[in-house]
Amino acid sequence: MASAASHFDASLEREDFVSRLLESQRGIYAVLVAMLPHDRDLDDLFQKVCLTLWQEREKYDPARPFLPWAYAFTRNIVREHLRANAPARRATCLAPETLERIALARSEIEATAEARRAALDACVEKLAPKQLELLHARYEGPRSLEEIARDMKVSAAALTMRLQRIRHALLKCVERTLAAGEAS
Repeated sequence: MASAASHFDASLEREDFVSRLLESQRGIYAVLVAMLPHDRDLDDLFQKVCLTLWQEREKYDPARPFLPWAYAFTRNIVREHLRANAPARRATCLAPETLERIALARSEIEATAEARRAALDACVEKLAPKQLELLHARYEGPRSLEEIARDMKVSAAALTMRLQRIRHALLKCVERTLAAGEAS
């Protein structure tokens, strides 16, 4: 009989997997569209990819990025679909190899974007509270730059300069973080 702790751990692992899958759905669907641009079976293939990922979830290593792993399954399912429908697909303007290269390039771009987002999140967490407050006010609130400047009793130009400095610091932090990740 499984212990309550192991059941809890398995439940957390399933929740983590489902969360990663949900976050990746748009990217997976985009790869399908890139590889099969006018295919009527896109939705069915997307469901097949998601089902396959769920069935293979125990093979996934949570320490590694999810999207490249999911894209590998997506490409294999598309390959199977292309083989099964080869006679009907003769009119496709791009060769399957070209479509696969497009999907592979997209997965590499997505993996890079995912790493940049993670680095940006880490860098934002390092900001001073006042800097973070300013970013939230500017990018998440409904107020204009002029309204924020007025509330802070500074000119719009001074506020713009502060925001530029914060963005520049975030850019440098992201670049350092990514460089450190590549070196390790």
